[in-house]
Amino acid sequence: MRLTRLVDDAYRGLNRGRRLKSQEGDPIFSLDDLAERVGCRPSRAEVEELLPPDPGTLERLLMSDPGRGYQIIWGHLSSIAAERSPEPLHLPARDYAGLGLSRGGIILEGEGESVDHVGERMSGGRIYLHQGAGDYLGQEMTGGGVITAGVGNYAFRRMSGGWGVIRGEGGNFLALGSSGGRVVCQGGCGERAGWLMSGGSLRIHGDAGDYLGLLMKGGRITIFGRAGRRAGWRMKGGTIRGREFGPEAADGVLGLD
Repeated sequence: MRLTRLVDDAYRGLNRGRRLKSQEGDPIFSLDDLAERVGCRPSRAEVEELLPPDPGTLERLLMSDPGRGYQIIWGHLSSIAAERSPEPLHLPARDYAGLGLSRGGIILEGEGESVDHVGERMSGGRIYLHQGAGDYLGQEMTGGGVITAGVGNYAFRRMSGGWGVIRGEGGNFLALGSSGGRVVCQGGCGERAGWLMSGGSLRIHGDAGDYLGLLMKGGRITIFGRAGRRAGWRMKGGTIRGREFGPEAADGVLGLD
């Protein structure tokens, strides 16, 4: 479901512009106040329109725990703050950090559970994760860069620009449907890495699971470890180069020199 539809559903048919205008004079003290006006899945423009100009309010909101209800609001706030900061911004590792980031830097710190959707739809800037990321890291990136200790599944899904460095394991479905950009995985990855790739490059220094480059249409995959079964199966374009392939590798898979 698209974000616009989710926001419309949250308003239950009310005129969003009228609602914003009627409450624009009310102070914003918490994430609850923002969510009351824009819903739990607003656009960045809606959040920025109501955000007071004083940096203290933004800092206070960022230090608030978004829980499970205000994650997207917090994600927009993290990007707004990073773009305004002359130095890289240190933030607790949370879901949707760096949502739509266009410039600046974010350093995510913390231990415990991995966080999902970090760097989603970012177009510029840098994000560094001391800990590993969860699922959907860098989803729909168009620019910028991400460095992380490791990832869950669907990292850099539908990426069209920018770059990513994974210092550990790459999870399943790495670079699924990517059309551009560069991804380097310094460890191994699970199955179906590069599935439906149409552009960009994916470099894997460890082993990859089954179906590497499945239905690949373009781009380049380089693997220095071992690829599992059916690497390059049903490829329609692009190249896969590697030192060692498992059984049933496609005929079009190339070996490294």
